Amino acid sequence: MKLFHCENMQHISLLMRFDDAPLVSNLLAESGVFDPCGIASEKKHLPDQQGAAYRRIFDSALSDWDKITDYLALTPAATVNKVIAINKHQLLEIELRLSEIWALCAEHKENKRLLDIQLSSLQHLFSLLNQFKNIDIDLSVMKQTFSLLDVRLGIIPLTYVSRLKEALGIEGYYLSVYHQYGDNAHIVIAGVRKINEDILSLLDSASFQCLHIPEEFHEHPKTVYISLNEKKQQLLQQVDDLEQSWLILKEHYTAEIFRQGELLTLAKPYAILSEKMLRNGQLIQINGWIPDSKISLIQEKLEHDIANPIVVETRKPTPDEYAKTPSYLLRPQWIQPFLKLVTHYGTPGYREFDPSWFFSLSYILMFGIMFGDIGHGACIIGLSLLFKKGLKKQQRPEYFSFFLSIGASSVFFGFLYGSIFSYEHIIPGLWLSPMEHPMLMLKLALIWGASFIILLNIISIYNRLMSLQFKEALFNAKGVSGLLLYIAILWSIIDISQDQFSSLNVWSIMTPLVIIFIYQWIKGSGSAAERFLVSLFEAYDVIIANFSNTLSFLRVAAFALNHSALAIALLTLAAIAEGAGHWAVIIFGNMFILVLEGAIVAIQVLRLEYYEGFSRFFTADGYLFKPMELSPQKLKN
Repeated sequence: MKLFHCENMQHISLLMRFDDAPLVSNLLAESGVFDPCGIASEKKHLPDQQGAAYRRIFDSALSDWDKITDYLALTPAATVNKVIAINKHQLLEIELRLSEIWALCAEHKENKRLLDIQLSSLQHLFSLLNQFKNIDIDLSVMKQTFSLLDVRLGIIPLTYVSRLKEALGIEGYYLSVYHQYGDNAHIVIAGVRKINEDILSLLDSASFQCLHIPEEFHEHPKTVYISLNEKKQQLLQQVDDLEQSWLILKEHYTAEIFRQGELLTLAKPYAILSEKMLRNGQLIQINGWIPDSKISLIQEKLEHDIANPIVVETRKPTPDEYAKTPSYLLRPQWIQPFLKLVTHYGTPGYREFDPSWFFSLSYILMFGIMFGDIGHGACIIGLSLLFKKGLKKQQRPEYFSFFLSIGASSVFFGFLYGSIFSYEHIIPGLWLSPMEHPMLMLKLALIWGASFIILLNIISIYNRLMSLQFKEALFNAKGVSGLLLYIAILWSIIDISQDQFSSLNVWSIMTPLVIIFIYQWIKGSGSAAERFLVSLFEAYDVIIANFSNTLSFLRVAAFALNHSALAIALLTLAAIAEGAGHWAVIIFGNMFILVLEGAIVAIQVLRLEYYEGFSRFFTADGYLFKPMELSPQKLKN
């Protein structure tokens, strides 16, 4: 296993008979070490009626299988029982059968959807009926239009009732409140029908909203309620029947769906490779990438399971192929969560320095420095262990090792600082207390930051040399010239502090700075004035960036001091409180520090790693090695 760069890869090319391609595809997927790729070639691709048609059938069958497993809530097996080839005729049968099963599921799903709509509509009618429940009259009467009588139902704000009642009384209308809901009143008004604009004006001024009686309400409200409730019970019974039919459907087809999923899993490798294969007559060529250490595994598997001869050719990737070569990052289990944080920023290129180890160790170290406390670290460890214990081994959270390691780092530095649950005088510190030596903490943070940046500049040079970018490695701001400039600036600052600054310091700074300027000038494009300005700003940016990046590491000391300051503030507040209040402040204060400050420190360390670290050397333009697999659980991917 390589510590600081990806596993060595080999380009593998397999030449075989056309009939052997499906089984070979499955064997490559079963090995779990083959990442397919296409290559530029003048040979004709696999004919459309063979490879492309196979892929279309597979996609159609997979779509139905995907919908069926989702609808029936099925979890497929992790592996297949036996590796066999699936030909086009078998795939067509699978597609047809899955289409039939999905038609049954789709019909069931549609019936459930229609029932849900009816129940939703019925629930809406119940809510509307609630507005009329206090009217002791057949609602069908209220929907009639009388020649001499004007009857209206509506809603107005409760505060307007008395004024509107009085005003309508003058016009010969009667108003009655039959229901109150919150600040609104449900009213009925009645009077002799006549054309009177004053009535409409009065209703508008009282914010009158007319209530419309649904067509379903054609009897007394109590009778309507009974009728609606009977319909609701009928619909609920239909829902229960559908639920039972769903269970029967699931029980009847589960085994078959699992079997069809296994067959689709066996068809998937050939469906994927069919778009990347090259064909010449009855010969098929498959190309891909494989770890150097796994070549013999592939050769032995093919020789054992394929009767016809297969020509296997392997070679190292050429420099032109480095950008297209996948990165195989084989790392221990505990480092996987840190590797995920690295890949969130980007994937290291094939010949690029893999920062996962460096990132993991430096992250753990800086978190402990900034959040050193025995009690808080022990809480982080305890919670991670408790969470792990509550889950099965195969379901263990992948970030368990992340919290375990930063918790252990916090405990370690807690012993160095002598801090436990914010108390700094219960146990003697093995090293120092940050609040008692603030200047030393700041100096150490600057030394750490400078060392960090120097190391990353060396890694940047390494990456450019591995990519055969020799000029960039020597003359670029992130190359040897940039490194020498940074060291010269640090040396000059030390000499200035000791009154030893001399012309040698000036030359040590100006020489790499001029080299960077000239290199940018030569590399640039445009007019002479444009190139001059770009080169000048580039040289200026190198100095400012080095200065600001170094100062950014002061936050390592700042958060260590901040942790101690919060502890002092917490203990001061606790001293003011008495009895149970004292311990309440201690407990909740430590919880506040653990959750809020712990999260802030974790983010700040990540910021240092990303912006002061990765930005110096990490191009992050690679892509991860993704071998084919034979797993029904990963069929959808």
